[in-house]
Amino acid sequence: MMNHNNGKTNVAHKYDPYKGDPIDKTGYEMVTSKPILAGEELFNSYNHCTICDQYYDWFGTPEMFLHFGFVEGYPQRWLFDFARVKFDLDWKDGDEGTGEVVVSFLVPPSKKGMDLLKKELDRLDKFGQKREQSNEEVPENELKSLWEYYDALSNALRYSLESNATLVDDVWSMGDGWWVKDGTLKASSAEHCVRPWKENGNDEL
Repeated sequence: MMNHNNGKTNVAHKYDPYKGDPIDKTGYEMVTSKPILAGEELFNSYNHCTICDQYYDWFGTPEMFLHFGFVEGYPQRWLFDFARVKFDLDWKDGDEGTGEVVVSFLVPPSKKGMDLLKKELDRLDKFGQKREQSNEEVPENELKSLWEYYDALSNALRYSLESNATLVDDVWSMGDGWWVKDGTLKASSAEHCVRPWKENGNDEL
């Protein structure tokens, strides 16, 4: 088992499941993708690996927390379907030493989308007032993880809103696949899942 870090990935899979060859005949290997020093930790990517095509476009920081139970460090990917906003966060020049986080929008954001993110951030800020309240029903380690995710989500929203990005409305004229890289799907549509959002009393999901 290797830890996940999209900024430090140094291994690759020598197996291509998309060719359709059975693994019991081809075998399976993982190899280093760059020179490794003695004692250096090996890092894999759980969503941007060489066999992660079906995860690449939509599986970001929220999904990482949902499926694996941890909040990944930078770089992070955030996709807000209800606002049609999608962006990556990373340290400037990939260097944590800069102390500066950079927002890279993967789809041009809109005023409507950013207004929706502002509304969500306001809701989170109000919810954050409950942080100091004791909650004996939730185990301490789980509560710590939940607040860690809360901080990551709040920071992501704040960074995006403070980015001064140019706003255009193009994203709202796109179809349901607005969030897909280059407008294409590498995996079958059934393998992708961006949860729809309840809006205006519409309970259909």
